[in-house]
Order: sequence, then structure tokens, then C-alpha cells
Amino acid sequence: MRARAIVEDGERRIGRAWFGSLTRYLDRVRPAVTPEDRPIDPGRVSDHTGFWTEQVDQEITPVIGGVLAGAWRRVTRAGEPLTDSWTSAYLNEAGNRLKNIPDEVYALVVREIERGITDGTPIPEVTRNVQRVLTASGSQYWPNRAVTVARTETIGAVNAGVYRAAVLDAQARGDIAPFKQWIATDDKRTRPTHDAADKQRTLMSEPFVVGGAKLLFPGDPRGPAQEVINCRCTILPTVLGETIDWTERQNP
Repeated sequence: MRARAIVEDGERRIGRAWFGSLTRYLDRVRPAVTPEDRPIDPGRVSDHTGFWTEQVDQEITPVIGGVLAGAWRRVTRAGEPLTDSWTSAYLNEAGNRLKNIPDEVYALVVREIERGITDGTPIPEVTRNVQRVLTASGSQYWPNRAVTVARTETIGAVNAGVYRAAVLDAQARGDIAPFKQWIATDDKRTRPTHDAADKQRTLMSEPFVVGGAKLLFPGDPRGPAQEVINCRCTILPTVLGETIDWTERQNP
């Protein structure tokens, strides 16, 4: 339950940061792509790629880092998460994953234009449809996208923080063979491969095998999308011979 509360808080924080940054980015792109005195120009999306990169680096990635650091400190107070080289590399990868939004926006704009041509839609209506795509609150597309990003990045950050802190904590204790277990969310939304991985135990240094994929922790961004996106599983550090009481593990 504590883990669930941490994840829910992380999702709110990352979701707000991402959606706020997206809103600012689209507010810049929209008038450039759909100017009043010229035809729609999807190529202008790339004019503001640098702005989106700044938003990711300055507004979103630091929030992901804060979520990771909070999870780290649930395991150990030793060390400084945000100056740790492993953590820095993880956050750099997280930022890079989020920087493809301009490509996604460009594809959406082109799709609307092509649909309009195919359907014979009047130009003013095509313009309105494109403007809707370029408005964060113009449809459910971007709010739904924000949920996916928030959930995926939160699970990755929380479990990365727990994993790295557990590794360093084991080193400090002189534990040469620390273990970890995969904990799946026990409900009907859990994908079969993650349900099958529930309680899987492995050495901290070895990956879990989930649906044939090797994941260092739930939400490991190096894993395939089908095993990472929208994951809700968690990692539990353990020691050799430790017995876990699973009674009512996810009940209030």
C-alpha cells in the first residue's frame, strides 16, 4: 500500500509536468503551423523542437528525478541519488525517450491533412482539425497520452530508485548476494506475462525474465514496449533465505 501511494503521487507529479510542458509547446507550434495568412505548414513543427527539448530537460526530467530520489530514500538514506552516475545515466535516457514528441505531433498533423484530402474536406475544416490536434485540451488524445507517459515513467523511476538504492545498500552491508522479487499488481488489468512473473526472485545483479524479455526491474526502459508501457509492478529487495509474508499484501 505504501508503494501504491508513492506511485500514485509520482504519476500526478510527472503527469502534471508533462502535460504542462506539452501545453506550452503546442501553444507555440499551433500558430506557426496554421497561420491566418498562409496554408497549413506541418514542416513548421520542427521550428520548436529546441523548445520541447528545453521543457523536457528543465521541467519534466527533474520531476522524474525527484520521484526516483523519493523511492531511493525509502530504501536507504545513504548517498545522494541525483549525483549518482547510474542515476544520472537513467535520467538522461528518460529524457531522451520523451524528446520524440515533435515527430509525433508532425505525424498527427500530416494524418489530418491526408484525411482531409481523401475525404474532400474543405480547407477551413481541415485547419480546425489540425488546430485541435495542436491543442493539448482539444481532444482526449493528449490527456490520455499524459496518463500513459506518467504511469510508464513513474513505475520506471520508482523501481529504478529502489533498485539502485538496494544495490548500494547491499554493498555497504557487505552482502555479496542480494536478491530481489517481482511484485505484480493483483487485479484483472495486469497483463498475463507480469502476472506469471509475480514473486519471481533473482539475484539483484541478474534480470527478471518476463514474457521472454530480460528486465532489471519493472518498468526497465531497456525492455520491449509491450512489457514496459503502463506497467504497474514493483520490485522488492530481499536477502538470501528471507521469507516474505504475502498475506493481504495489496489490501488496505
